[in-house]
Amino acid sequence: MISVTSLGLVLVSLWGASTVSAAQSLTLNTFGPASVSDVLALKIITSIKNTGTEALRLLNDPNSALSTWETDSFHVTRAESNLVSGPALNFTGLRVKYSPSAAVKTGKPELFTVIEPGATVNITHNLGSTYDFSGKGGGAGKYKLKASTPVEATEGQIAEVAVSGRLSGPKLQPGSKGAAHGSGAFQQGPAVSKRALFRGCNDGQIGEIITAADRANNMAHGAHGFLRDGPWATRRWQEWFGGWDQNRYNLVFGHFDAIRFNPPNFKYDCTCTDDGIYAYVIIPGHFQEVYLCGAFWRAPMEGTDSKAGTIVHEASHFPEYAGTSDHAYGQGACRDLSRNDPNRAAMNAEYAKQLMVILLITHGLSAPALTNTLPRINRGWASRPQGIARCGYEILRENIVTRLNGAVLVRIHELSRMTRILERRDKKDGLNTFGKGTR
Repeated sequence: MISVTSLGLVLVSLWGASTVSAAQSLTLNTFGPASVSDVLALKIITSIKNTGTEALRLLNDPNSALSTWETDSFHVTRAESNLVSGPALNFTGLRVKYSPSAAVKTGKPELFTVIEPGATVNITHNLGSTYDFSGKGGGAGKYKLKASTPVEATEGQIAEVAVSGRLSGPKLQPGSKGAAHGSGAFQQGPAVSKRALFRGCNDGQIGEIITAADRANNMAHGAHGFLRDGPWATRRWQEWFGGWDQNRYNLVFGHFDAIRFNPPNFKYDCTCTDDGIYAYVIIPGHFQEVYLCGAFWRAPMEGTDSKAGTIVHEASHFPEYAGTSDHAYGQGACRDLSRNDPNRAAMNAEYAKQLMVILLITHGLSAPALTNTLPRINRGWASRPQGIARCGYEILRENIVTRLNGAVLVRIHELSRMTRILERRDKKDGLNTFGKGTR
């Protein structure tokens, strides 16, 4: 039997029979030169060995030690610092949108690495361009380098390298990512997209991007509005962001405040063809440039792992907006992160997707109502403002859909906000217009 896993996820039987741990079946070692006098020569090898008795099929997660993508897959600290909690060097590479569950569903062989019992896979990583040895915390000296993505494997050797001489390399460019990318300037699209710029995109792709960017913009507006109106000391907040903390709330609110209005103004590159990747951005130096890859075009426009959600996810990576990282993917991993490290959860780019559903549930709605219910809601407000529980709000509660439509979401947010105002007023006046169970 072959099993499938992602470095950082549990090992799942390919046939779906059971879930088992890969911890006793994999060993991860990290090797590097004893010293380098030029960071461009700093090449680290991760060696992953299958010490178990069955073949393992591992996902090529771009954020793991199994991938050659120039992502933040290592924790680089001074040798004298604590390897886990010590200050890490600044990352200067790729922030990638990836979905392990979506990759598994495709079943495409190129998205996996199979390691037979007793076999070893070695991957070479060039860290000279992805970590800033000349900036804060850098300088000549000895460093520890450890794969930063949690690996379901027994930890083996960790590399230690003395770095001197040239401490900074050239900035990453779109052509050096492990996938083919276009060159040349971004071009203006059709008249309906006067603000966005495109490169390597056909007319059909441009149309999808324009729609997705508008929906992403609406998502950011909706999240901003819900966060603005609060309160957020709720079970749902705790589930995804840990116990209530005003500073953490301010941080998340500030992220969406910065992102909203901007997705329709981005530059979009369509030349990445990697089937396992949705999109990536280059940090720093390529502000508002989003590189769309193969998985993006298979994604739905809205909902889980959607086109619109991908754009919000990638926008949150830009330091100018939020500077998030990819600490966890998927609901289970995000919940674990919230419990174990809520401050990192607030800086995890995946919260953008989770938050849209969380916010609606917290406000008494599981998802936006069906579009055709809005005229009924509006009629209810026009004729009997205090009767929204009977003619509008119940419609919102009962007509639940999983599709997130940004434009509808914003209108419903305003209606639910006014509903709460009326509810407070009625309670003050001793009325019970809304009745029990309307929220």
